[in-house]
Amino acid sequence: MTRANYYSDKPKRPEPTPIDDLLGSIVERAGASPDLGVAKLVSSWNDVVSERWRERARPIGVRDQTLLVEVPEGADASLLRYDSADLMRRISQRFGPDLVRSVKFRVEGDVRGGKP
Repeated sequence: MTRANYYSDKPKRPEPTPIDDLLGSIVERAGASPDLGVAKLVSSWNDVVSERWRERARPIGVRDQTLLVEVPEGADASLLRYDSADLMRRISQRFGPDLVRSVKFRVEGDVRGGKP
């Protein structure tokens, strides 16, 4: 047995809004913590950074407005250090000037953040 479809001149209900869309805007209006900005930076890394950074680095997190970036080799850190000002400009344009004020590098596998 099938249900009958009745004609109605009432407008269709809009599609439900995903909860993460709602919560994100609510948290932003309530004065989002820096953690939300960091999460957005990490999740949209490839959209924010230049191709050079995409190929050689991945963000680990932000502490005290310092972005920690992991690179495969020390040579990558040396090369990217010259582009740090451009990276911070891009981040500032997208997320505001208070999220990142400096960049530090960590070579993969070195949990101390120094050289291997």
